[in-house]
Amino acid sequence: MFQIVQRYYLRAPILLRLLIVIFLLTIIFGVLLFFLERETFPHFFDAIWWAVITATTVGYGDYVPMTIAGRVLAIIVVLLGLGFFTYFVTHIAGAAIVEKKSAKKGTLSSHFKDHYIIVGWNERSKQFIEQMKRTYMEHSVVLIDQTLDESPFFHQKGFQFIKGNPTFEKTLQKANIKEARALIITAGKEMSEQTADAHSILTLLAAKHCKSDLYVSLEILTDEQISNAKHAGADEIIASNFLASLLMKESMEQQGIADLLLLLLDSTDLPQLQTLPCPHEWMHKSFLEGRQLAHKQHQILLGIRRNGKILTHPNESILLSKEDTLFLLSLPEPENR
Repeated sequence: MFQIVQRYYLRAPILLRLLIVIFLLTIIFGVLLFFLERETFPHFFDAIWWAVITATTVGYGDYVPMTIAGRVLAIIVVLLGLGFFTYFVTHIAGAAIVEKKSAKKGTLSSHFKDHYIIVGWNERSKQFIEQMKRTYMEHSVVLIDQTLDESPFFHQKGFQFIKGNPTFEKTLQKANIKEARALIITAGKEMSEQTADAHSILTLLAAKHCKSDLYVSLEILTDEQISNAKHAGADEIIASNFLASLLMKESMEQQGIADLLLLLLDSTDLPQLQTLPCPHEWMHKSFLEGRQLAHKQHQILLGIRRNGKILTHPNESILLSKEDTLFLLSLPEPENR
């Protein structure tokens, strides 16, 4: 029995072991004083109270040992209390400092839940985090990067930096990927486009191995790797180079289209393009009825996503189901003139 207790005691954290020692010493000295001075301490709890107050060097003076043996015991309690409690407080303070340094250096594991994980520190991820601050403050963000030496947002609540290679399962586990809401993988800024895409797909495979149902949005730079990203399990692919070139092309002939798309995608103001699961009250209604319901809420139902396909102009008689994702354009309320 003693060996079992000793084994569990030695495995316990140092602060817990210290608290156990302090507790036992307080009980022991309280019991000794209770038997030494029954008149001064008529109740057992009074002796325990005195031992705690004396060991913490508070010393209210409501109980004072009267015998020589009692006062010698009090001296021992004060000396032990100074040592143990001082060590206890300094150890807590030291642990807090170490934790802050670890968080700043990115070596501290995350305990966030329902959070976003973004891979790679670049201008795109920086803009993503700025957008998150303004629109979705209820969700925390964990940044994984192996090029940074310190956290770029150390003093900001709800944001954490993890230093490490995102293709390693250990790094993803430190970001608490099993409790994550979604993962965003950006292309590496210090690699060639082909190498960056290969690294991103490798990160995607590692993430899906850790959590197969995690929603992953992946940035791809080259057209050749889009099909590979789909086969690897990417839920959404952002072909950033293709999108940028498409916008540049269309803006030459259709002036203002880039500004319009930025306006629709900016979640800080209306009009706003958004997606949401089919509401329960919309289920089993036709697409035409869905448009009418959306109109009453100052929205335009643009289309649906069903079985991985986007239908921008489905048959008006098609019935909406719980598997559908709706594409809605939220509009400001009309002004009364």
